[in-house]
Amino acid sequence: MTKQNRNVLITGGTGILGSAVTKAYLAQGDTVAVSYLFDNEVERFKQHNPELNEDVTFLFANVTEEAEVQQTIQTFITQFGHLDILVNIVGGFVGGIPTAELETDRWDFMMDLNLKSVFLCCKTVIPHMTERGYGKIVNVSARAGLKGEAGLSAYCVSKGGVRTLTESLAAEVMDSGINVNAIMPSIMDTPANREAMPDEDHSRWVGTDDVAKVIYFLTSEDATIINGAAIPVYGRA
Repeated sequence: MTKQNRNVLITGGTGILGSAVTKAYLAQGDTVAVSYLFDNEVERFKQHNPELNEDVTFLFANVTEEAEVQQTIQTFITQFGHLDILVNIVGGFVGGIPTAELETDRWDFMMDLNLKSVFLCCKTVIPHMTERGYGKIVNVSARAGLKGEAGLSAYCVSKGGVRTLTESLAAEVMDSGINVNAIMPSIMDTPANREAMPDEDHSRWVGTDDVAKVIYFLTSEDATIINGAAIPVYGRA
């Protein structure tokens, strides 16, 4: 794969996976902007990735609010001219609560953070990509989105929704020069997951750098024929 100098927006790009994805695109000479919601996200990113600070543009956005998404996308396009690639990483996890005991605000939180954010970002960028006849979108679903599990109803439904939304979008834009795909991680090897599950065999988990390689491939010209896929990235977990 050759360096292509494309313009990339990564939602949630300040996190552990987001940082790995940001590095993958910068290494190929692409221009990268990442969205953030809290200032400490940017501070943490800069602390852990000092070599990238001059190369990344940080854009404030609550990606669960349509007006803010629209403003952020417009800011990106105004600054860089066009948007080639959107990677939707923003997401979260609420689990361990039976559905009958799940508070409505927790349900809404999962739907907004994991699913509505993807919907709003895709909805906003697709007209721009369609006008240009080019675009690549990768959404982050999860293996839990394939099957409901006890205590994980909100998470499973929200991540399953990302997968289904990806399939619908891909069918809608297949003749527009746009590819929309999803990845479906299981347990990623992150500090937070290691802390939460210290007794697990971490060597079986998938590394974020490896997940980033899959995301990059799906937006490369080598993957033009892949559209509407939900790619498992499980490692050995």
